[in-house]
Amino acid sequence: MTEKSRDTRFQVSADRHSGSRRVRYVETSQMSDGECLLCQMDEGGVPVESASPQESPVSDSPTPAIDEQDEDSFVETELAQSIENQLAANNPEFVTAVYNKLTLIETPRDEIIALMAQVLAWEISAMLEQDRPFDLVRYEQGLRALPSLPEED
Repeated sequence: MTEKSRDTRFQVSADRHSGSRRVRYVETSQMSDGECLLCQMDEGGVPVESASPQESPVSDSPTPAIDEQDEDSFVETELAQSIENQLAANNPEFVTAVYNKLTLIETPRDEIIALMAQVLAWEISAMLEQDRPFDLVRYEQGLRALPSLPEED
């Protein structure tokens, strides 16, 4: 028994300032009136009327504005969780070494995690600004310099 292959595509709607994205599955193996839906997609998108009824259409309405303070709080929480994950996995090992060093100089745990998260944010920011991969050596240097924070470039 041979199975017929299917061409599938996805439509994505995203707002750069939003933390969410909507994805809609579009089946393109069916033709209507002899026209290829895949060709229509390549020319600017599948017409709404060609979508099947069970699909939820992508909304063109703007997403509600996210409070900048809420966004900052979310980012801080996620960065701190990343540091916690690195410590739990002991990977990379220098994260645990830096944590132990800061513990020896009696820095409170919450402050250690916050400082390490700031270094992680600093490296991620530099990575995005310079359009380059994550630099593990630079990240290690920033962590090992703690409790002094890295200077802005």
